[in-house]
Amino acid sequence: MPIKQFLSIATALVILTSHSAFAASFEEYVQRLSDHPQVMSILAQSEATRAQAQGELGLPDPTFSIGVDNVPISDPAFDRFLPTSKVIGFNQKIPNPALLRAKSDKLEQLSEKQKLMADYTAARLRFMLVTKLAEYEAVKTQTGLIKKQLGYYHELEDTFKGQIESGRAVYQRFSEVDVERAEAERKLNDLDAKLISIEAEFVRLIDEVPEGDMPEIAEADWDKNTNTLYPVLIAGEDIDIAKKGVGIANAAFLPNFGINAIYKQREDGQNGSFAGDDWFSVQAQITVPLWASKNQKPKLKAAKERQRSAKFTYDDTRRRWIQNMTALQSTRDAAAKNVRVLQDKDHAMKSKIKAAQRNYEAGTSELDGVLLARIDRLNIQAQLAQVKATHASKAAEFNSNIRGGFVADIPAPAQKETQE
Repeated sequence: MPIKQFLSIATALVILTSHSAFAASFEEYVQRLSDHPQVMSILAQSEATRAQAQGELGLPDPTFSIGVDNVPISDPAFDRFLPTSKVIGFNQKIPNPALLRAKSDKLEQLSEKQKLMADYTAARLRFMLVTKLAEYEAVKTQTGLIKKQLGYYHELEDTFKGQIESGRAVYQRFSEVDVERAEAERKLNDLDAKLISIEAEFVRLIDEVPEGDMPEIAEADWDKNTNTLYPVLIAGEDIDIAKKGVGIANAAFLPNFGINAIYKQREDGQNGSFAGDDWFSVQAQITVPLWASKNQKPKLKAAKERQRSAKFTYDDTRRRWIQNMTALQSTRDAAAKNVRVLQDKDHAMKSKIKAAQRNYEAGTSELDGVLLARIDRLNIQAQLAQVKATHASKAAEFNSNIRGGFVADIPAPAQKETQE
């Protein structure tokens, strides 16, 4: 095998291996976000609510009682007075089964809403991770570009010194370079502080600072169907919860039940003077909504009004998120256009630098023209890095609001801009 072909294959394997390693790593980070304390806290609430829903279907604890009836005070005994007896009692309340089921259904619906909220929280955390990854890459890129600029400013000083020695008055250029260099150093300090802040945010999100390139974030399609948006779906759950509340209020008109049983053991008395059997009593209970106009009816009206309120809130949420998603989409698309504009501008500056370099080598211009053009290109590339980060962030935020929208996030190695 020719050595060049061998090296090409080896290089390709290294690239594919590194890409696969980062893809697996990124998937691991996503899994960590699914287990983030914010998500797990909401899921725990959901499980607690579901368990409470099951508990609502159970009967209340029965009541057992033991005691005595009709015991004379002056001479307590069980064989001197006919009504005297030892008593064992049992009482079981049976709440309205329809009401129990309605309460359970409402809690089940609340549990479903909490699960949906946990999914949305995980999606928002993924959006935050992508945003920080994009910012992290942009900051590191801008830091490298500014350091390169500082090197060019040093070369400019040497160039101006040479021009001064040759008799040219370029003292003002020194001051301009000092101002620009000071501004570059200030930006570098700000970038260092921002880098530390981003790394701290990584620790909060995934408990470590990730390594690897920024994954490519595909732009998810949205067909204007608001029922695919998490906030609207959550608002829809509120309608269903309120509807279950109406079911509870309706079920409250139905009766509750109960049963009492009492066993009385009596003594026959001296010489069988009270000969007879023990006594046994059983009672069934049922509630009657005699005061429904003052109790159940107002509660039913309140439940229906809450359902209406939830519907109005849902409609407002739907309209608001149409506006939010439209604005996000517009900002995302504008950032994508700005990326292309700056890429074209960077390409034009690359051609300008080559032309300035040819003029300098031909002796028709000074070196400072080349250096200033290179500095201008670095400024453009710094803007490009920031706009790319903005586009990735807006695309991830747009996707995070769509249920299942994160599947459009495709890990891929970032394309590096060539620099000269």
